[in-house]
Amino acid sequence: MDLSGINRINYYNILAMLAASCLALIIPFELVLLSYAILGPAHYLTEISWLKNRQFFTLKKYDYLLIIAVVLLSLLLRLPYANLVFYSFGLSFILLITKGNINRLLAFFMLIIAGYFLLTHNILRTLFGLYIPTLIHVYVFTGAFMLFGALKDKIVSGYIAFIIFLLCPVLLSVLFTSYHTTPAAWAISNYGSFGRINAITLRNPSINVFTSQASIILTRLIAFAYTYHYINWFSKTRVINWHRISVARTAIIVLIWIASVALYFYNYRIGIKWLFMLSLMHVILEFPLNHRSFIGIGKELKGKLIGL
Repeated sequence: MDLSGINRINYYNILAMLAASCLALIIPFELVLLSYAILGPAHYLTEISWLKNRQFFTLKKYDYLLIIAVVLLSLLLRLPYANLVFYSFGLSFILLITKGNINRLLAFFMLIIAGYFLLTHNILRTLFGLYIPTLIHVYVFTGAFMLFGALKDKIVSGYIAFIIFLLCPVLLSVLFTSYHTTPAAWAISNYGSFGRINAITLRNPSINVFTSQASIILTRLIAFAYTYHYINWFSKTRVINWHRISVARTAIIVLIWIASVALYFYNYRIGIKWLFMLSLMHVILEFPLNHRSFIGIGKELKGKLIGL
């Protein structure tokens, strides 16, 4: 894509961030639920399709099957989600930087031992079990993609977009802190699963997430992060061309998306479990790309420092 096209996308993303921030300020709880239910499954399905077409950004063609095998084994052994995410996250990095099978096996064995000791700490269990599949994925990893793109493209609008991405949560935390609207009844009854993030982050299991000022501000941040994460993906359609797939695959994605949204609104408890599994699947399959992004940022910054 030419520079003018990239500029348009960057400015579109700036407008999308501002719009997401305004909605997060006015209807934070409703925005979280609607974004997760409607935009979420469309993002998960189309990204998994795109990742598959690009070999999931692993070194070897079928490396992703090893990651899936670790996930399935973790589920069969009924390991906590923290363990599942830790091992798949670590294995994704190992498969990316290590080529020899013996070295890979030894590294994964060391990863298992490290997990046995490290995941006894509550902070690390919370990090891998709660934050990486949720807020770190939708905010930190999204920011990494934006920064990597700005460093590669060397366009001012890319840096501006990244700076605004960093500023939006700050502004949502300090502006209009006394303002909030009462959430709709359906939002109050359905926010329970996300309320866990509020309670754990604020270290208050008995907190009223709908009236506490700190909880409302936190929900603004969650709403912004999730909503913009999804919008950012769809804004890159003509950059990464994830839409260039067969008619049959498009039909399958559309049908699953319709069924997912319908299930969510028909039976929230079952729907939220299905969307969580779909979300977790796309989070894990994206790990190799996340690692590549951070490696790419390091190389770009190193190149700039050397060039000074």
